[in-house]
Amino acid sequence: MHTDLNRTLDQYDERRRVDLERERQAKDDDVQFLASFAKLRSEVVRPVLEDAGALLAQRGHGFSIVEEEYGTDAAGKVREAGISLHIAPAGMPAQLHAEDHERTLSITTRHYNKTVWVSGGRALHSGGTAGAKGAYAIERIDRQLIEAEVVRLVGAVMGG
Repeated sequence: MHTDLNRTLDQYDERRRVDLERERQAKDDDVQFLASFAKLRSEVVRPVLEDAGALLAQRGHGFSIVEEEYGTDAAGKVREAGISLHIAPAGMPAQLHAEDHERTLSITTRHYNKTVWVSGGRALHSGGTAGAKGAYAIERIDRQLIEAEVVRLVGAVMGG
């Protein structure tokens, strides 16, 4: 009996060790992904959005840049990390709803599959304007991609 019980308990201990290691690795991967996104946001995305905003402002248009950190609310609902450029074209009425994404370019994490979602304008509800449903591996996000998405959004909003 001792031999059989010890073998069974050894197998259980090994499965438990493997499961704990997998959980630890998943948490480490999450931390690394969010750190990579934070660096991308500060070194690539925000400078492009600031450049575009400055040009919009020079031409009399309004803009804002909003950043959010990854987290969960009191009910446990996940809030992805992200950064958004909201534009307010001169001569156009203000948007009726704050949640209206028609004039917004958003770059947000999808931590569950370690991708970055790029969405601009109305296409937000149908999967974004870029990539397979707007999702990119973080390594594929660069200044050129963000610049192209800004140009696409401004063109769509201002009728270009």
